[in-house]
Amino acid sequence: MKTERNWLKPVLGTLALPLVLFALAADRAVAQEAPGHIVIDSAADLQIDQSGNTEPSDSFELEATFTNNDLNAEGSCDGDDPVAQGLTLTLGTGSCTASTGVVTVVIPAFNSGEDSAVAAKSQKHGGHKKHKTHFKMKMPVTVTDPSSGETENASLDAEITVLPTPAGTCGHWRLDAEVSNVDLSAITANPVVVTIVQGDDSGCNDQIQAQFDNNDDQGEDNNDQGEDNNDQGDNGDGGGGDGNSEVR
Repeated sequence: MKTERNWLKPVLGTLALPLVLFALAADRAVAQEAPGHIVIDSAADLQIDQSGNTEPSDSFELEATFTNNDLNAEGSCDGDDPVAQGLTLTLGTGSCTASTGVVTVVIPAFNSGEDSAVAAKSQKHGGHKKHKTHFKMKMPVTVTDPSSGETENASLDAEITVLPTPAGTCGHWRLDAEVSNVDLSAITANPVVVTIVQGDDSGCNDQIQAQFDNNDDQGEDNNDQGEDNNDQGDNGDGGGGDGNSEVR
């Protein structure tokens, strides 16, 4: 009996090792996040204006094209549309696998309000409305600091253009969004992590090169100019005194 047990131990040990490895692989598969379905063009134009004043007083403008690649097994799309549903935009630092969000803004649907009313009226009266591909909005929004959860009131000026859909994708758009009265003091170097969430799809690009405009230098230049003006004013007073003495 002891001999039989000793014979079974190596066999069970041999079987247990693959089972352990399989379990670890399964755990990793579950833990690993699916790749994002939204692809953001790395040639995006990002401008960051940092005022140097009491925050939130910064602004940024992002012009980027992005594509939704969320095709299902049957080769069709799930209908996510930033024009009809809006999207969420986040700027951050780090990388897509380990990023720290700095500011998040929720951009509402572009085709709400007057556009929807016009479309409904045209459909009701049997009129033909040309398919619109360019949408604009300008409105106050609430932005969030993802790292702290704090919110601030900001201003949004955004445009979105529906571009021709490449084969094998679910849509292609160009977004131009300007957001002001935000705190971007935590973004100090390139590249900047840009994340777009559209419906249940998301995408991230950590290779966006931003152009920084720091107005601190302008403030120092203004101070220098002010000092020069004061010096000129002092010289002018001296000249005025000489003029009065001559009149006398």
